[in-house]
Amino acid sequence: MDDIVDKFGVKGPDNVKLLVMGTVERGGSGCMCPASSFLKALMRHVILKLNSVVILDMEAGVEHLGRGTTKGIDYMIIVVEPGARSIETAGRIAELGGRQIGINKFGVVINKSGEEVSQIEEKLKEYDLPVIGSIRFDPDLVKADLDNISPIERGGAAISSIIKIFEKLSNNME
Repeated sequence: MDDIVDKFGVKGPDNVKLLVMGTVERGGSGCMCPASSFLKALMRHVILKLNSVVILDMEAGVEHLGRGTTKGIDYMIIVVEPGARSIETAGRIAELGGRQIGINKFGVVINKSGEEVSQIEEKLKEYDLPVIGSIRFDPDLVKADLDNISPIERGGAAISSIIKIFEKLSNNME
């Protein structure tokens, strides 16, 4: 386990390493159980033994919580989109993650928002989930995706919002 991140990770700016794992390669190839088990073991090693900052971008939903992949993390950011099902899923994530696998801190980012941010914030209060920021719907993100370029290269209001959220989180984690 000691050399997996170094051996298979891609080194980016500021000594950040990216490791892509656990994707379905082809239909009918079976369940993700072995990949999830490996990811769970790797995360225990990286988080506990190496004492590293790890950011996991998990697929939407609750499966990773059922598998315990995120057990042991300090802070979970839940991304919600405008809509009742997304807000209900955020509540379910907080329930499974907090009460059942021991994640103590949650924050919510509202994605693709418009004028309804305050209404979403009110609904999230029902689940005791604090909003740490919102990202308005931004056509520049759509253009960047269609042009196959990084959203940072395109810029726009959404990127400015993401930077503010990152700065807020950075200041709170110190």
